[in-house]
Amino acid sequence: MNDLRARVFISCGQNKQSDELQLALAIQAKLIKLGFDAYVAVGEQTLHGLKENIFERLRQSEYFLFVDFKRERLSSKKRAFHRGSLFSHQELAIASFLELDVLAFQESGTDPRDGILGFIQGNAISFSDRTRLPNLVSTHVRKRISEGKWNPGWRNELVLERDSTEFTDPVIRNTGEVGRFFHIGVRNRHRTKTALNCCAYLQKVTSLDSGSDLPGGLVEFKWEGYLLPNAHIHACTARRFDAFFIVHNDPAVLRFNAFCDAPQFLPNVQGTGTTYKLTYLVLADNFPPSRASFVVRIGNSLDETTLE
Repeated sequence: MNDLRARVFISCGQNKQSDELQLALAIQAKLIKLGFDAYVAVGEQTLHGLKENIFERLRQSEYFLFVDFKRERLSSKKRAFHRGSLFSHQELAIASFLELDVLAFQESGTDPRDGILGFIQGNAISFSDRTRLPNLVSTHVRKRISEGKWNPGWRNELVLERDSTEFTDPVIRNTGEVGRFFHIGVRNRHRTKTALNCCAYLQKVTSLDSGSDLPGGLVEFKWEGYLLPNAHIHACTARRFDAFFIVHNDPAVLRFNAFCDAPQFLPNVQGTGTTYKLTYLVLADNFPPSRASFVVRIGNSLDETTLE
């Protein structure tokens, strides 16, 4: 958590015949120094590149920095306006759809009503001297930090985490047997937003001994100390779900605490001395999906079984 950095998507023109790319990299360095994880959007020439880099980076970002460099003059305008960077305006449209917090800068002479900027009331900060742009950006980002509008120490994501030494040994309800429960935590890294209706699933089980996947289905898993499949996770807090449990008298078999009455939905994970990779998925109404894989080693005794 100490290395947590909010992600800033830097969108600006990158005319190879000008200083625009160098300015973008200088702005990136300024933001990194302020504690952010800054990404410079590079023009992509293929649909795969757009989906894997530009679109995915936009979806993952917390903040959007828009720099509108002027292009050729718009001859149809009564005043001497220039158009802005077409690709940057397209990225701005996506950022607006994703409801990212936008900080906009626009070169003097660019049409302030050009593209989507005029519709979203971006209140772009005007600049005329490109050499001073990185410092100008840094000044306004510092101002937003001081006003509490931007914060480098958070992310709009849920993260699955595991303390390898953590387990509990309660009496199993309705059976009277003692079970060892292994949990996985789900941490909400957002600084203000509650994650709504979070559901946890075991998405995939792979035997690391044979390399094969075990059959099973997606069913909701139980949250620790909670009787419903969907739970809220408040900002900057974590909540744990039952990854699996082991009955003390039957230590070679993993059992799953799931909302399911059909055994074919649950994988058959057992055998002393075996190792499996368990991939869990957490879905929420208002956060991107989160998944992570953990390795369980079933020992010759209960105390030798680990989940890491």
